[in-house]
Amino acid sequence: MAIEIIHPEDEMDGGAELESLRNQVVAQARELATLRWEMSVLARKHPISGQATRVKSSLLKRFPRQAARILQLRRILPRLAKAKPQPVQARRGAEVIAFGGLSLAGPVLSIGDTSVARRLKGEIAGAELVTVTGGAGVGRSLPVAPANEPTLRPPEEGSFVKALIDDPNMLRQFGTIVVDAADDLSLGVLRGRLSSGQTLVLDVMTPASPASPLASELGDPQARESSLRSYSNFPAAWLDPIDRSGRPVVSLVSQLDWPKISVVMVSFNQAAFLEEGLKSVLDQGYPNLEFIVVDGNSTDGSRDILERYRDRVDHLVIEPDKGQSDGLNKGFARATGDILTWVNSDDLLEPGALFRVAQAFTFSGVDIVAGGCRQIGLSRNTIIVDHHNRLPFGIQVPLPLGLLLEMDRFWLTGSFFYQPEVFFSRDIWKRSGGKLRTDLYYVLDYDLWVRMAAAGANVIHIPDFLACSRTHEQQKTTVGMPNMPEIKRLLQEYSSRLRDPP
Repeated sequence: MAIEIIHPEDEMDGGAELESLRNQVVAQARELATLRWEMSVLARKHPISGQATRVKSSLLKRFPRQAARILQLRRILPRLAKAKPQPVQARRGAEVIAFGGLSLAGPVLSIGDTSVARRLKGEIAGAELVTVTGGAGVGRSLPVAPANEPTLRPPEEGSFVKALIDDPNMLRQFGTIVVDAADDLSLGVLRGRLSSGQTLVLDVMTPASPASPLASELGDPQARESSLRSYSNFPAAWLDPIDRSGRPVVSLVSQLDWPKISVVMVSFNQAAFLEEGLKSVLDQGYPNLEFIVVDGNSTDGSRDILERYRDRVDHLVIEPDKGQSDGLNKGFARATGDILTWVNSDDLLEPGALFRVAQAFTFSGVDIVAGGCRQIGLSRNTIIVDHHNRLPFGIQVPLPLGLLLEMDRFWLTGSFFYQPEVFFSRDIWKRSGGKLRTDLYYVLDYDLWVRMAAAGANVIHIPDFLACSRTHEQQKTTVGMPNMPEIKRLLQEYSSRLRDPP
């Protein structure tokens, strides 16, 4: 994809047409985003009746067909919720299953439609066998991927990745896991998630595809049978470093080297949420954490909370600043980690998030790791939306600049990131400018992702929920779309700099 930078004196007569098209995109984005906001208001569990009535009236006037459909969905959503598919489950038993010349501990998880999977279906019945499709399945949301861009697609129901999203502890319920030795994606997801006492069986019978290089990391198999290779003594890097509750397994964590992760937290008058946010980072138990907290001189009691945690924070800055971007730039200027991210004081990290991020960076060597983010209410238990971006899971792909710039089709529809679910390398941070723009208030993160994409960033999407983004009345965007003027200004900037935007 060629992007040619032009200067004002080189602009062609098509500039006016391009500007007109951009204005149309902005107008469409405004309408779509407003509709999406009002849809979310209608769907809240505890709407204020008067407000809901006004929103309903507004929708009926401006979007009569869509509004009628939304109201119909509200009536049937409770029935759909009751019929929601349950995560993959199997009972953990001590039964040993004879399979050819191998002894498999039940129950068995079979990943993908392999010859072994078909044999297992004929020999193992009931709860002792659970089958899922490999990786994230083959479904896609766009029928044809744009040239040089990854296809955006959510994971299929019944796929291995979807099962892990629904239940992060799903793998712990199985004694044996069977997978095609050529299935790079599934093996990549399995690496770092196995438990002592489990058995991994690789099917090496697929002639069309050579075994994944990942299989060589397992060393020599402990047993063989025809086309099967059985492993039960795993390298430390293949074992899960966190337990069922997301706490570190100290004996295993101490065997590995962990990259340094710098987490910058910015805060201003968020005392009601601050301590819980601090604990969500500190309670990770990550052995190589650099925690930097920047407070904009809060006056609501935040200072007293921060002073109690001063000895557990690597850098604590309490002074007036010029806004969120200025505070973040102060924090990142002090950061020395290999991996960087920021957390707002009203947001939370999920237990075990830093270990999952470190594993992904270590195994893949990418610029960006993105997982999932839960949008919550005032309590962590009040989940409004479980969000995952729609980039492919488990494989390294370029961060698609072209799709990012199609804001109305992809950004405003949630196809890309909620900021707390993104971690990035120090290298891509520097390559994309090493600062957040202080003239942006609402879309400073979007601008950063665009700059990283333009700098050639590659990204890997993992199935783990990494953070929670809290929704409350004091946050920046609560009603309407106050960020639209900034979005329009950014699109105008981008259109003036790109001759042929992808």
